Formats: sequence, structure tokens, C-alpha cells
Amino acid sequence: MLTYLAFAAVAAAADVAGAAIVTRAHKHGHARLRYFVAGGAGFMLAAAFVRMLPESTHVPHAFLFVLLGYFGVHLFEHTVAPHFHFGEEVHQEALLRPSAGWLAVLGLGVHTVFDGVAIAAGFMVSPSLGAILFIAVMLHKLPEGFTIASIMLASGHSRGAALAAGTGLGVLTLAGALGTSLIAQHHVAYALALSAGVTIYVAASDLIPEVNREDNAPGLAYTVFGGLLFFVVVDWAFSEILGH
Repeated sequence: MLTYLAFAAVAAAADVAGAAIVTRAHKHGHARLRYFVAGGAGFMLAAAFVRMLPESTHVPHAFLFVLLGYFGVHLFEHTVAPHFHFGEEVHQEALLRPSAGWLAVLGLGVHTVFDGVAIAAGFMVSPSLGAILFIAVMLHKLPEGFTIASIMLASGHSRGAALAAGTGLGVLTLAGALGTSLIAQHHVAYALALSAGVTIYVAASDLIPEVNREDNAPGLAYTVFGGLLFFVVVDWAFSEILGH
């Protein structure tokens, strides 16, 4: 339990670090973060389809839980938090109201809870799967913290509030891992199936559209494929070192 909580804590710290980048030097380093988004998309999709789904489908109705994870986040983003965008705020006029910042916190909060769920459930299945899912989470954590702080600032909130929003996402990541360790000991496969649905949604519906934008930096499409290759190397290495 302490192992995956420690990994979840590191992932949570990345949320805070991303927010701190914005609060101290708003807009600096944004182009580099977009490469994290692109690489993270490729890695997350590979992790979901190659490792998460196979590990979760041996229980009844597993794919129903995958769909619940996917469409649950979709419904949440388009109802409770309709102004949320994962990457750079592309509709600035929609983010002028102070409430838009807190709506974005709610939207990203759902993702971050399942980041913690994925890390904990992965380590419950095997050390290699847990390590792979930790990397998948880490690849989008820094841009995630960057995003929420940017939206908070664009909504008229203070730098302190922006940093607090990033910290809140980190706390929710830890809460997801802790909750999984307490209530999902006998239902790990279902937790993993839900996490797979959320992971696929975040990668395919939130991250990939950022890569496909016409004004994006050169080479982002190749970076997505690079994320896939990175997964293949990491998956092989962890399987050899840590076992299945």
C-alpha cells in the first residue's frame, strides 16, 4: 500500500509543479509542454489498450465499466464543466467568468481521481503494470497543472488561487489511490476497467485534439508515435526487470 501511495504522491506533486510554472512565469515553456501532451497521448492509449484492458476483462461486464468510465467523464465535462479544455484555453471568452475556473477544477478533478485509481489498481495487479501506469499518469500531470493554473488566471483568479487549484488536483490524485486501496481490494479489475475508460477518453478526446490543431508546433504527430514507442520499450523493460 505504501508503495503505490508513494508513487501517487509523486504524481500529485507534478500537478503542483505544473501550476507553479504558470504562477511564476505565465506562458513560458508552453511549447515544450505541448510535446508532453502529445507523447502522453500515445503512451496512455497504448497503456490502456495493451495492458489495462487485458488485465481487467476477466471479470463479468468489464467492458460495461470501461464504457461507464469513458462516457461518465464525457458527460461530466459537457454538463457540469462545459468550459473545460485540457490544453491551452482555446475559447478565451468562455473563461472570463470567475466560475469557469472552478468548473475546470471540477472537470479535471474527475480525471485526477482516476489517475490515483489507475496507479493503485495497477500496482495491485503487478509491479510492472503499476510502474507503466505511473509513467502514463506522469506524462500528462505537468501539463494538467499548467492547464488548471492557466484557466484560473484567465478567469480572473489570483496566483494563489491558481496554485491552490493545482494542489487540489494533487490531493484528489492521492484520494483516488487511497480510496482504491481501501475499498477496491477485491474489485481491482473493475477499478482498472473504469480507469481504462477514463484513460482512453483523456488521451483520445482531450489530448489528441490538441495535437491535431492546425497551429500546433512541428513534429507533434511524430511525438504521439514516439509516446507509443516509449511505451513498448518501457513495457518490455519493466516486464523483464519486475516481472508481469
